[in-house]
Parts: sequence; structure tokens; C-alpha cells
Amino acid sequence: MEGTRVQILRAIDNWIKDPKAPQIFWLTGLAGTGKSAIAWSICLRATKDTKIIFGGSFFCSRSTGSAGQRDVRCVVPTLAQLLARQSKKFSKALAAELARNPDVLHKQIGAQVEQLLYKPLLALKGSRMPIVFVIDALDECGGQPGTNGPADDAESRRTISDMLEALVDFSRAEIKLPVKFLVTSRPETHIRDTPVSDTKFSTILRLHTVSKEQVTADIRLYVATRLSSSPQLRARFTADDADMLAHLCDGLFIVATTALQYALGAGIDAAAMRFKTLLNTSRDGLSTSASAPLDQMYALILSGTTMVVEPETNELAEKLQLLAAILCARMPLSVTMLADLLEFPDDQLRASMSDLHAIVHVPDDDSECGLRTVHASFGDYLYGRAASSIRISVSLGHQILARGCLRRFAQADLCFNVSQSQSSFKPNPRDVSSGIALSLIYACLQWAHHIDSVSNRLEFEEDVGQVFRSKFLFWLEVLSITGKVGLAPGLLRIAGSTVSGSMAAQM
Repeated sequence: MEGTRVQILRAIDNWIKDPKAPQIFWLTGLAGTGKSAIAWSICLRATKDTKIIFGGSFFCSRSTGSAGQRDVRCVVPTLAQLLARQSKKFSKALAAELARNPDVLHKQIGAQVEQLLYKPLLALKGSRMPIVFVIDALDECGGQPGTNGPADDAESRRTISDMLEALVDFSRAEIKLPVKFLVTSRPETHIRDTPVSDTKFSTILRLHTVSKEQVTADIRLYVATRLSSSPQLRARFTADDADMLAHLCDGLFIVATTALQYALGAGIDAAAMRFKTLLNTSRDGLSTSASAPLDQMYALILSGTTMVVEPETNELAEKLQLLAAILCARMPLSVTMLADLLEFPDDQLRASMSDLHAIVHVPDDDSECGLRTVHASFGDYLYGRAASSIRISVSLGHQILARGCLRRFAQADLCFNVSQSQSSFKPNPRDVSSGIALSLIYACLQWAHHIDSVSNRLEFEEDVGQVFRSKFLFWLEVLSITGKVGLAPGLLRIAGSTVSGSMAAQM
């Protein structure tokens, strides 16, 4: 839509026309953040720009009815064919290459990139205009095993990795060609682990790190324009309606598009009534019917991860525990904080989340507080609408974090003079909290809230007695040096309500 994604589209336009920029632009983002819409916009702009040669595009789709759009082996031959249709020089060079290597379609994809793209493109090495190819949603390639059908998922992932490595080799070739590849995908492991994620070889834009205010403004413009596209709609909808839906989208364009398709799909007369059904009764979230398209997206994503594992392994339980903890955390955690609370090594926790990047934002820096799910509706999905094999309870996440907080209390760094003050008669030194692990601060502030939210609070009675009471004064000191000591009475009241009368009296 005109007027949206302006800064992102401008950045890609500048990359296309900059001969010194890397030949690959990796546009990555969580599911539903608008990658395909941006790719489509670039295709349209490139076809109209007289200073660009639009070589061709390939839009991958796992959900489409076309087997070809799910098969990564079709990408390179398709791009070669599309450019051959519009460039006589390339077509002639491609025909000569096919005559020399008639079996190229049966070779590895690296050989295809070289023989179907790089070598024929040498005929255009003198072009003063950049030649642009767009490959969208590369992570969507996959299929069912079969000798005559599309490649199975494991083979597809290997082939995708091989193709990306071949594109990087293309860019490192001795003879530089005026060619640019725009590749979009979710941040899946088999894509992130290739050289395409290296800024030496690619310009990288992560959509899920773009300012939420900027994204929400674009979504609101889209929603407001759709709701005011006719006099009849303008009479039924207000600016507040556009604001509310844009807020509920929480940065996901897919929510806005599917919601408006539903609301406006039955005609203007039913639009207002359908719009109301998009919201739940508290008007602070999406209704079950409005969440259906997102549920399908979540199911598709989870089916492509290692969530389905052998019964004797604990990988499934581990991933569900991580998701439960992230969903129930009372503030965005960092990888290090969550690892500390769950007693995981940082690298093991990051590895466990490696195939969840499409639904969980995992900051590149382990110390950055930003772990979060892609959309608020994902929690509702896992809690109530997911398949029984992956459904979890709200209590599970609070139970995991409550135990993590109490374990954190028991560790040696919550000790006498945790603030390292020189004297008990002097005020706490300024900025001393910077020397205390964030996971410990989180535990001190949130332990009671998590215990209060589990289904069986009394199971924590013994732990509270053994761990918390012995560290009570040290806990107060952490609250004091973080400026939160005023929260202590409230936290103790919450804790007191979770245990038996005798234990509460002792506290």
C-alpha cells in the first residue's frame, strides 16, 4: 500500500542501485511481519524503474496448491527462464550453456547457480543497470518424501543451505556482475547458519527489530484507509476503530489483513457487526474466530520444527518449558537471565530455541532483554487451541519460573553484603545494582507473583521455608539497592497467602 513501509522500501532501493553494496539483501522477520508484501512491492517498483533490470522472482509457499512453489529445486531454473524471456543476450548464453551441460537440472543446486545463472550472466557483465532477482519466503520450501514429488523437508533444508552458499560464492566470484538478490525468509536455523547471515556478504534487515511505533503507524494507515474507502464505510467506522485494531495487531500485518478480510468480506452492511466480533468481550484481544488464521500459521510453523520428536527424548518437553517460561515472564528476559533461572548453559538454551525463531524473537546478544513471542495470541493458542501434544497450562510457566527464582535465591551470590557496601552506617553506593546479575534482581522482584499464579501453591511451602527465610535479609538488601524496597510488604503478603498458616506466621 502506498505510504507504508516507506523507509524499508527506500533502503532496499538504495541497496539495489549501490554498486558497492553486497549482492545479497537478506530480509528476515518473524511470521506475519510483512516480508512477502515488501518483496512484492520491490518487484512492482523494479518493473517500473527504467534504471533497473528486473530479472525475475520466485515466491515460495508451503500452503499453496502448486508443488513447484514448495520445491526449492525449482527456484534457480525459474529465475533463469524468466530472465531469458526478456534478454536476448542472456537467452543465447543460457542456450549455449545448456548445450554444453544438458543434464544441469539433475545436478546439485550449486552447479545450477553457476551454470544457469552466473555463466550466462557473464554476457551482461557490461550492463550499467543492476539486475535484480527476488526470492521470497525461502523457508517455506518443503514437502513430502517421494521420488517423483517435491523434496522432503530435511532434503529441502539442505538444498536451501546449499543454494544460499552458492549465492554467496556467486558474489565472491572473480568477475563481479551487476546482479542483486533480494532473499526473504523467517530466521530459521538452516538459513541463519549459512554465510548469508554474515554482514560481509549480505545487507541484513530484521523486520522484528524495526521500531514497533513505525510498524503500528503503517498498520494503522492501512486499516484506516480500508475502513474509509467508501462513504458507507466512513459512516460506520471511526478513527478509534482503526486505532484499536492497529493496537491489537501488535506489529503483525497478517492480523490486520485477515481481520479486515473477515470484517469486510460479507459486504458493507455486515461489516460493522463483523468488526465487533473480531474483538473479545473485554475488547483487549482478538476473538477466537479472528485468531483462526493465526492458529493455522502457528500450527504450520510448529510442524516444521523439531517439536515432533521421538517419545523417549525430552526435547519436546524442554521446548515447551522454554515457551511456557517466556510466555509467563513478567518482563522481557535475556537469554542469560532465562538460562540462569532454568539452570541451562547459555549455548544450550540458545540451541534449544534455534528452531523457534519464527515464533519467538531471540536477541542476537545473550545479555539483551528481549525474549518475546511473535504475538500475544500465540500464548492463547498454546494454552487452549493447540493440539493436545503441545498444549500447555498457564500454571506450568509460573511453576517453572517460581522454582527458578527460589533456586536463584539459594545460589551463593545472594549473600551478606550483596551490595558490597563499605559500612552499614552509610547509604548504599550509587549504581551498585549494576554489579548484581539481572536474573537475581528478577528473582527478588517476581518470585511471589509466580508462586501466587501456580495451580498448587502449597507445593512451594517447603522451598519458601528452606530457601527464602534463610536469605530474607539479603533479599531485602537487593530490593533496597534497586530502589524497590517499598514492594517488600506487598510481596510478603502475596507469599503469605500461598502457604499454610503456620508457615505464614513464621514469615
